[in-house]
Amino acid sequence: MKPFQFIGPAASGRSDNYSAQRLVNYYIDVGAGKAAGQLIGCPGRALEFTLTGTGCRGFYKVSDTVCIMVCGGFVYSVSDTYAATQIGTVADDYAMVSIACNGDDVLVASGGVLYSMSLSGSVSTVIASDVGSVDSLDDYFVATKTTSNTYIWSDYQTATFDPLSFKADNSANDLLMGVKVARRTMYVLGTKSVRAWYDSGTSADIPFSRIDGSVFEVGCIAKHSIAEMDSVFFLGGDDKGAGAVWMIAGGSPMRISTPAIEYAIAQWPDKSDAEAFTYTDEGHAFYVLSSTSGDETWVFDVATKEWHQRAYLNSTGQLCRIKPRCHVHFAGKHLVGDYDSGAVCEYSLDVYADNGDPLPAIRACETIQAGLSVQPTTTLELDMDIGYGLNTGQGVNPQAMLRCSRDGGKTWGNSLWASFGRMGEYSARCRWNRVGGGRRMVLR
Repeated sequence: MKPFQFIGPAASGRSDNYSAQRLVNYYIDVGAGKAAGQLIGCPGRALEFTLTGTGCRGFYKVSDTVCIMVCGGFVYSVSDTYAATQIGTVADDYAMVSIACNGDDVLVASGGVLYSMSLSGSVSTVIASDVGSVDSLDDYFVATKTTSNTYIWSDYQTATFDPLSFKADNSANDLLMGVKVARRTMYVLGTKSVRAWYDSGTSADIPFSRIDGSVFEVGCIAKHSIAEMDSVFFLGGDDKGAGAVWMIAGGSPMRISTPAIEYAIAQWPDKSDAEAFTYTDEGHAFYVLSSTSGDETWVFDVATKEWHQRAYLNSTGQLCRIKPRCHVHFAGKHLVGDYDSGAVCEYSLDVYADNGDPLPAIRACETIQAGLSVQPTTTLELDMDIGYGLNTGQGVNPQAMLRCSRDGGKTWGNSLWASFGRMGEYSARCRWNRVGGGRRMVLR
């Protein structure tokens, strides 16, 4: 078979006949190699330690030796040796939390309540109710109210909130969904708009001023989808439609979801339960968006501007949303917390299992078609890393599975297996003979 473009993004939308491309637990890497790009397997998980609680809800790195972790209703201070000390309790609504810290005071917004506690203490204090999120800017804590267009802030370098330290933002007359600080700009996200503020230092009573021309007419529809990584990401919408993913970069929002991704999001029963985290690894920056009701995970790679899917293979053999819901780079490792347990795992490209479970990786290529003529296919060979089998166990003779569709991805043939080399067999070839042909061939 002549060479063809096997690498590509997840791009299966409303019509499989148009595109049946899938990319599951792979992402695209583009560099100065012999081809336009390569597929890299997504990270696996290896258990590091387990916290007590119903599920991990948020991580926050305070320093190289201290990390705040919330699991269920418990707030822990975790050392770089993974010694966990409970420093407080919060309401447990099973949703993600937001965390801010000034070096000693820890603030957690959980279950609609804002709590304060000390890194060296063990008691939580309720600061305010009706609070959806918290962040910090220039030694001020800032929190958003959930039933109004108001945000509040603390006194300078303390966790004390003056009852008069609040601001009602009437620019869009909407409810606030959250606050997120990126590059010393405070983005206040509402249901209809996003506003950008900064610490102007012009008034001791009101330290923040809105940046001129920074009211963006797109709102947030899922408060836990808000995440920061130099830019601010969120699942948004406006009065024209909802279900697009936005990134605020360079001062203005940019729509980063493709029609195929927005089609997938449109199938979610409840878009408001989406939640996200961000992380960077080996030159790639990822926004990881999961849906509870849709039970799936989609990931945007800022480096390539491409999307891929990540999935966990459950006990019934179904692909569903990944287990990680929060992330922190701490103690020299990427750590992620499970949404349904207290498991804290290393998230690494050098781990090839999903906390002991299989980690499947799937690529369905673009349709191979020339008009409606039958395309003959005799032999298929993959150009891939060869000869990296394991010494013992299941991966001694690693295998790749091929299934062919001859009708544009509607139906699939039998599974065909090929080895891609035992350990040290670097000259082996991963190939299938007598594949057959079709008018609209898709190889998976």
